[in-house]
Amino acid sequence: MQLPFYFDYACPWAYMANLRVEPYFRDLGVEIDFRPVNLVKLKEPAAGSTPEMGDRKKANYVKDFIHWAEFTGADLAKDVRTAPRPDTRLLLKAALVAKDDGRFRELHYPAYRARWAEADDVADPAVVSALVAAAGLDVNSVMDRAQSAELAERLQKDTDAAIARGVFGVPTVFVGDEMFFGNDRFEMVRYFIEKQR
Repeated sequence: MQLPFYFDYACPWAYMANLRVEPYFRDLGVEIDFRPVNLVKLKEPAAGSTPEMGDRKKANYVKDFIHWAEFTGADLAKDVRTAPRPDTRLLLKAALVAKDDGRFRELHYPAYRARWAEADDVADPAVVSALVAAAGLDVNSVMDRAQSAELAERLQKDTDAAIARGVFGVPTVFVGDEMFFGNDRFEMVRYFIEKQR
């Protein structure tokens, strides 16, 4: 069984989910099908802006974030949540190329660390090139493809396909046609995997 796992390096909750998704489901013998999508494009036009949180809820949100980071073992650079948010599209397209070339995980896990643990500017082609090289891939070939119109179109099509399936954010996992959104839904996913069997 494959579990589609939609993600974007832009999301810290997807980072935390990413750290545990494969180990969490390994005993069930399922394969995680990592699917890069452009989070900016997933937002529904009618959704509007996020309501302003009150002081108590804001304090709880920060604590919740810190608790989840500790629980999942997610290293976070100091002030990474308040730093400028880099455009992750180039990195997502490089991940698609790495997936094609059979070196996805070698790029994927270090890419998440670069964004959240080291606060690197993953929009910078030099940063992405370094990640590509460290993954054992040919830098020129991967970067040429990642910056091509073909990969821009592919990322858009994959994002559009996710939207058509109902995805509105990351991380999102599917068990058959059942969709589960959020880093905190793995227990529910496990239940539905076992139910389907």
